[in-house]
Amino acid sequence: MNILKLKETDTDKIRLVKKSLIGLRDYYPEFSNWFDSKILPNINKSRNIYLAYNSNGFGGALITKNDKEKKICTLFVREENRYNRLGSDFLRIASEELETYKLPITVSKDVINVFTNANGFNFFTERIENNLYKKDVDEYIGYILFHNPDLELKRNR
Repeated sequence: MNILKLKETDTDKIRLVKKSLIGLRDYYPEFSNWFDSKILPNINKSRNIYLAYNSNGFGGALITKNDKEKKICTLFVREENRYNRLGSDFLRIASEELETYKLPITVSKDVINVFTNANGFNFFTERIENNLYKKDVDEYIGYILFHNPDLELKRNR
């Protein structure tokens, strides 16, 4: 699986990411508006998009926010690409970009099972909020603890 950090000039790839993530509106009804108003104008400024792909096409995407607030905005791996380290590769990229092992993320109750320890993630809930993105749905606000040895090497130089 190849991972590419997109630039604002990668319009076809950006469209592919948005189209491939459109199902997230089931959990985040304002996904399209958020993508267009917050992500697109800030690509390679305070927001970064990483596209994972191979000969079969779209494999997943990572969207980060690296500003006063540093967090994972979107972490998505297609089901057929799970359990092949793509999620770990995305977390490594996020930890290097955000310069932390503690990767803040908000996860919908509808998909929290994907982020449990049983799936290889060390997700810790700090608080739960209702109606944050979708009516009557809890959002788990917390972080993924990800050990990145490469980050240690960078900091020790």
